[in-house]
Amino acid sequence: MEIIENNRNREEVFSQSLVKAGLISEEQLHQAVKQHQVHGKHLEEVLVEQGLVKPETIIYLKENFMFSETKNDTYNPNNFDISISAKQVFGIMLRIICFLVSTFLITQLVQRFAPDFFLRDGLALLFNLDEELNFPSVYSSFALLFAAIILGFIAYMKNSQQDFYTSYWKWLSITFSFLFFDELVSVHEHMIEPMKTLFNTKGFLSFAWVIPGSIGVLILFLVFLKFIINLPQKTRSNFLIAGAIYIAGCIGCELVGGYIVDNKLGFMPYLIEVTLEEFLEMLGIAIFIYGLFSHISYYGKGVIFKIQIPSKKLRLFN
Repeated sequence: MEIIENNRNREEVFSQSLVKAGLISEEQLHQAVKQHQVHGKHLEEVLVEQGLVKPETIIYLKENFMFSETKNDTYNPNNFDISISAKQVFGIMLRIICFLVSTFLITQLVQRFAPDFFLRDGLALLFNLDEELNFPSVYSSFALLFAAIILGFIAYMKNSQQDFYTSYWKWLSITFSFLFFDELVSVHEHMIEPMKTLFNTKGFLSFAWVIPGSIGVLILFLVFLKFIINLPQKTRSNFLIAGAIYIAGCIGCELVGGYIVDNKLGFMPYLIEVTLEEFLEMLGIAIFIYGLFSHISYYGKGVIFKIQIPSKKLRLFN
């Protein structure tokens, strides 16, 4: 597997092409690179913001010079290449999410209303979104782990560029590693009874882990606020949308679920709440991963990585 996204090399090719074309001077480039390193924005964003280059010029150079040169250098007709884009990854994850959610609804309704038959309860348990160590739980856990690995890869790239915000990427990776562990063994659910006893909660706060959970989310948001503000606009939008959807699921829906359970509103309201909660959580992570891959492949026309399988000539011996 060959990672084709190398931001530093692409930025050097791109910036030098601007200088060679006479669009900017070496001094202007030097100042723009400084701003890029300090604020963590993409170099082309800095150039546009400073009014040095028009967006249309950047698009033209990328499509007609920079990428054609890169493709010609790396193309080998003897290699079998598979390129994967951010949209393709998101599409795959979305299909898995829809399958898990729809299967959960079907198996729960069958278990509730259909007569007993072989594997009825077993299938309901395997696809229950509200249980641990089954298909949905394992998928959600490894989606979080996948995000942590990608964040670690971005941190590695940023560190090689001596980027100002490298530490933020590292701590994001650590945070998602913890979320992976929590999803796998449900650490947060062990906080429900102690918090409920401590604060005597009921109703919307019946699942009392949402109290320290909400405080933790607020603290993380304040710690990462500067980092979020200085992200490229597209990455920032993806992250904020993903975060809002995920928190709406894991905390917002959990509040509603606590009210439903505490007031014993029955099977159907709770089924709807659990379905919406888990769907939003899984969708939020999928959008976040899409945002990560889009960030990585910003200069690669959406390509994330390429798998190259070189063909080899076989010699036959008598």
